[in-house]
Amino acid sequence: MPYTVDPITRRKLILVKQLYQQAAVQSVSQQHSTIGRILTVIGFDLAVETALRAVVGSLDTSKTPADGFQGLIQQSDSLLVTTGLSPVPDKANIQYIHSIRNDAQHKAKYPNESDVSDCRTYSRDFLQKLLSEVWGLDFEKISLIDIIQNDEVRQLLVGAATAMAQSEYQQTINQAAAGLTLALNRVERAVVGRFPSFTGGIMLTDSFGKVKSESDARDAYRALERMQDTLLYVTLGMNYADYMKYRQIAGNVIITIDGGHNHAGGNEKPDAQDAEFVLAYSTDTVIQIESRVGSLDAPFGMTRWY
Repeated sequence: MPYTVDPITRRKLILVKQLYQQAAVQSVSQQHSTIGRILTVIGFDLAVETALRAVVGSLDTSKTPADGFQGLIQQSDSLLVTTGLSPVPDKANIQYIHSIRNDAQHKAKYPNESDVSDCRTYSRDFLQKLLSEVWGLDFEKISLIDIIQNDEVRQLLVGAATAMAQSEYQQTINQAAAGLTLALNRVERAVVGRFPSFTGGIMLTDSFGKVKSESDARDAYRALERMQDTLLYVTLGMNYADYMKYRQIAGNVIITIDGGHNHAGGNEKPDAQDAEFVLAYSTDTVIQIESRVGSLDAPFGMTRWY
């Protein structure tokens, strides 16, 4: 009989999902980076370890989780069996993840892309089985979206998650990207200011007062836009490489006056991994933005920009 999830355990499991999701994003965006692959494996291993610690804390509040990974597995196994549940699932697989992490940290043996892919699959399968057995929860349905404060952004991401569950990958990407774009739009003016709508260029003059060509004006305007965007991403703590990976898949999003959203460019035939990446990246980034600026409707507690 699965255990009831108490509030403390629920927070721990949300953290597990955050750790897994961050690692899943890195596994796509940092696959060609040695350091990125190491950090990704560490993230998957930490998600597994945090889940085991949640098991110990939930099944016996008097016990302190063991320090070492092997001791934590044994401790979890003992508690699960004692309470009539199945022992820790997929032991060989989570041991494999931990060995990849140890090899990287202690033996300078760096994981390759295949290792990272295996760790992603093994950790996801393990977490799905463990949470189902202990708490009767579907790991895929533990949603970080619930902790997003802004209603409009949250509803777009809820729509994306629903589409993902139905294997509607393009709709997943469109809804998730719209949510992230709306969040960025809400804080843009507060951080870097905003150009008037539908502006396509600015007037330039040379040092002799002669007006430059329309082409030069457009180039200068685009350069200012790129600098503005880059400053916004840096201020919000966003990883620019991850953002560009997201843009390659999601394309460009425009939020219309009536609250709709139009999309252009991006991957024309996205698959499940593309959709999962965009949904995870958009959700994580919105949470990060809110943690930095507070309310999206009053960034940094100020409303004078609106």
